[in-house]
Amino acid sequence: MRAVSVVAALIAAGSLAFAWNAHTHALKAVSDVAAAMNKVSTLSAQVQAVAKDNKSLAVSVEAAQKQLRSRDAGFAPLASRVLKSVFTIETDRKLGAGFVGWFSGGNTYLVTANHVIAGSGTGDAVTVMRKGGSWSGEVVGTDLHDDLAVVRVSGHPAGARALWQKPFPPKPQAGDQLLLIGSPYGLEGTVTTGVVSRVTSKTIQTDAAANPGNSGGPAVDKQGRVVGILVSGGGENLNFAVPIAKLCISLRSC
Repeated sequence: MRAVSVVAALIAAGSLAFAWNAHTHALKAVSDVAAAMNKVSTLSAQVQAVAKDNKSLAVSVEAAQKQLRSRDAGFAPLASRVLKSVFTIETDRKLGAGFVGWFSGGNTYLVTANHVIAGSGTGDAVTVMRKGGSWSGEVVGTDLHDDLAVVRVSGHPAGARALWQKPFPPKPQAGDQLLLIGSPYGLEGTVTTGVVSRVTSKTIQTDAAANPGNSGGPAVDKQGRVVGILVSGGGENLNFAVPIAKLCISLRSC
């Protein structure tokens, strides 16, 4: 009988040990599952971070590609936009160029060189022309010292945008690329390019080609900002523009 009791005790002890081992294994399995879930959560967060970085990288790459495409396109897209705002200005004696500087009170104000409208005093009429039409313009301001003038046209010529609505663009530096647009010898809408050769307080020197008829046309940087008004040229690529800020001295309240 005693032997039976011992056997029963041993069996019970074995059952308890088995149950304890099973419980221990179950706890370890639960712990392993929790650890695995934590790893999965961490990996998921890392994947999301990588995806976010990849998206940011894709946006950066796309922006860089757009910039490269814009750079490779050269001046053509810029010239196409600016041309709509550049006009031929004709008087009884001379012919030159001018560009839309700003709009105000339903009128368009064109900037040109004073020698283009020389002989036309304030209030005198000049002819403003562009492919597709012509307008009567009135000389509303002259600056003999800096060789500048402003012509007013009633209304807004279709497609023209103001190239100097906001004054004071950054000053150009030697080596900057420039675009000139004018009407050399009456050839309306002629575009030439070059670089800024030299900058002083009075003039911007450029090697971009210019000839009679370019006077009064804009000198535009690669960002589309007018930096000067051409006033002389035609001599061995020594061409000069007056800094646009000079207009603020006597011809526009800036």
